[in-house]
Amino acid sequence: MNPEIKKAQELLFESDAILITASNGLSITEGYNIFADDKNFRAYFNEFKALYGISSVVQGVYAELSQTEHDIFMKKVHKYLIDDYQPNPIFDDIKKIVTDKDYFIVTSNADTHFQLNGFDPKHIWEVEGNLDGMDMRSKEWNQQQQFCQSFTRNNENKKLVQLELGIGSHNQMIKEPMMEMVDSHPKWSYITLNLPNEIRVAPEIADRSVPLAGDIKQTLSNLLKED
Repeated sequence: MNPEIKKAQELLFESDAILITASNGLSITEGYNIFADDKNFRAYFNEFKALYGISSVVQGVYAELSQTEHDIFMKKVHKYLIDDYQPNPIFDDIKKIVTDKDYFIVTSNADTHFQLNGFDPKHIWEVEGNLDGMDMRSKEWNQQQQFCQSFTRNNENKKLVQLELGIGSHNQMIKEPMMEMVDSHPKWSYITLNLPNEIRVAPEIADRSVPLAGDIKQTLSNLLKED
């Protein structure tokens, strides 16, 4: 077995709690790339590509469209990412890794896929809101943030693993603050899963970190394998 996988398994097994963080890399692993002009994008948004030259979900969200056209586009986004979504086995592997441990999820993904795969909404903070209308002004968003703060306070002096899934190497919204939190909590450790060019670990926590480069789906599967 890969020694890095073995080390990560040991950290997860010995942990009291797991703080999962996730961003676009996890969605891309599922097959949802909001930055790509792929077959999924064309299936839902081809008319916007033909009329306005829009070539990705992100571009369409911020495009200068009329209010009516923007509303139509966003309804299609909701249909693509939520209404037509089918649960993905990758989340079953995440559940198996969490098992019966105390856990929390911090994600910048707005697609509600954690909820749609059966994770408890009280264990999730969507830091950029979600496509079901929750934003930073929402009571639900404030509750999510408070749940997260309570989780970290309760685990300040426990063995916590920060399990990062598909967050870009220079992400300032989640990655940097979370690495700083690991640095300030001596009992915490850090495992990051991403493509090789997106792997980065702060030097201050290198001795408590395991970088796992490669396909996220395969790496999660490897973490569940026994010797």
